[in-house]
Amino acid sequence: MFGKWHRFRAGLALLGVLAVFGALLGRLAWIQLREHSRYADLARARHLQKVEIPAKRGMILDRNGRKLATSVQVNSVFACPNDIADGNKESVARGLSGTLKLPYTKVLALLQKDKDFIWIKRKVSAAEESALTRAKLEGVGLRAESQRFYPNDKLACHVLGFGDIDNKGLEGLEAAFNPELAGQSGYTVVERDGRQRQISKIDRPVVEPQHGNNLVLCLDIVVQTIAEEELDAACNKWNPTSACAIVMLPSTGDVLALVSRPAFDPNAPGQYPAASRRNICVTDSYEPGSTFKPFVVSAVLQRGLAKEDDIFFCHNGLFVVGSRRLHDHHPYGNLTVTDILAKSSNVGMAKLGLLLGPDNLYRCVTAYGFGKKTGVELPGEVPGMVRPRKAWSQFTMTSVPMGSEIAVTPVQLITGFCALANGGALMQPKIVQSLTDMSGVAVKDCSVPKRVRQVISPTVARQQLNPMMIKVVNEGTGKASRLAEYQVAGKTGTAQKLEGNVYSHSKFVSSFVGYAPANAPQVVVLVMMNEPKNGAYYGGTVAAPAVGQIIRRTLNYMNVEPCYVQSARL
Repeated sequence: MFGKWHRFRAGLALLGVLAVFGALLGRLAWIQLREHSRYADLARARHLQKVEIPAKRGMILDRNGRKLATSVQVNSVFACPNDIADGNKESVARGLSGTLKLPYTKVLALLQKDKDFIWIKRKVSAAEESALTRAKLEGVGLRAESQRFYPNDKLACHVLGFGDIDNKGLEGLEAAFNPELAGQSGYTVVERDGRQRQISKIDRPVVEPQHGNNLVLCLDIVVQTIAEEELDAACNKWNPTSACAIVMLPSTGDVLALVSRPAFDPNAPGQYPAASRRNICVTDSYEPGSTFKPFVVSAVLQRGLAKEDDIFFCHNGLFVVGSRRLHDHHPYGNLTVTDILAKSSNVGMAKLGLLLGPDNLYRCVTAYGFGKKTGVELPGEVPGMVRPRKAWSQFTMTSVPMGSEIAVTPVQLITGFCALANGGALMQPKIVQSLTDMSGVAVKDCSVPKRVRQVISPTVARQQLNPMMIKVVNEGTGKASRLAEYQVAGKTGTAQKLEGNVYSHSKFVSSFVGYAPANAPQVVVLVMMNEPKNGAYYGGTVAAPAVGQIIRRTLNYMNVEPCYVQSARL
């Protein structure tokens, strides 16, 4: 009886084994006959890998071909967790943590992942690379990558911007021209073994990368350095909350220098607060104050409503318009139009605004481009603020001529001054000169000046307004910008800042815009100081000296012959 039961159980076990093997054979047959292509594709995907061939990012160069931004090769640290024995992962993590100054627990967590490849630290220093090479850690290696490098540190940082860890532009021209600079990556196909180690390249076509283009700017490193040095000196003296400086060629609109303060190092942007990365030349607008007065005067002259020597009574410094009381800093009586501008009389400007009338004043404001973006290639530009004509109140006619009830950006303001300096033509400001390929061959030419419109006639600009602007410097509020070598013309501005709906008596925006040589202008320079301190706030005191020094050093660099037209008392 026992033998029969034993044989029965053995038979059942044999049948079970045969059934299992039958099922396995059936499954194998199914895989081979019906799912062969699927599993073959999976195997190929495991052993064949598309490897990216990165495109080289284009350089950013100044107008003379000097490097402002380039790329250098650095190494990044990776690990292959599946190649590291489980018993060794803790020691490898300790080695990586100590060498790369990373948290041990974070590194160990990465190594314990079921991964064939994982980044440990991107773009390490030469010292870290050397230490890691000596450590010879299991399953750890280095891979070459490209890193953006700015050889001049903070110079032109707000123009250039910066990129992320993968070199994608985040701010400035790096962001605005990211597609042109980045190019298009290529790829090749390689064969790898079970541990993902490369065996060979497959005999298949290689898709070559399309390298990025170089960006050639209108900026000049030397002029940019001059502007930054002089603005920094002024900031050290007057301690403003923020400040900026711009240098432009009036005939073309080329931006030779553009500076914002505070600054940052684009090689390490994360070490600076967001406010330091703000390009206030294009992103911030403010009431321009008296720097706006020449535009209104130009409209009065252009329409023949008054001549430069016509006399206006300025009410001894107090002018009542409706329920509004306007004041001058000094009690002026009769002033010519020239003296109204030179002495920056608010009362006189209010009378000129009333003489123009609302429609003509509005046309004047918009003709110079205020209230619209200039189109300069920098990202983040705002249009400023010009209220619609229908929204003007009874006070607007006397406010706008004094530079109130209107907001401008620094780049808008200097662009308008370029029109005053060049004979009345409003030019679009530009900061990009061309795009070239890696060999230097031009791909796109952006150097042709763009004339927006003729705002005033050359006669009004050169024969009437220009002598008035010279008098501002020689005898008026802009004396601190005078130079022994060159005749400077320009206009000061000191604007009270709004705090809520009330003008502050302690916070000011101080500015000066000047150009030289006055009778044949080569450069226009703006300096703006936001909330200067240390006992002074007038534009003629705080901003004008810096403009004068930027003009002097820039014209010397440009080999502009000294004019010797005046004897400056500095």
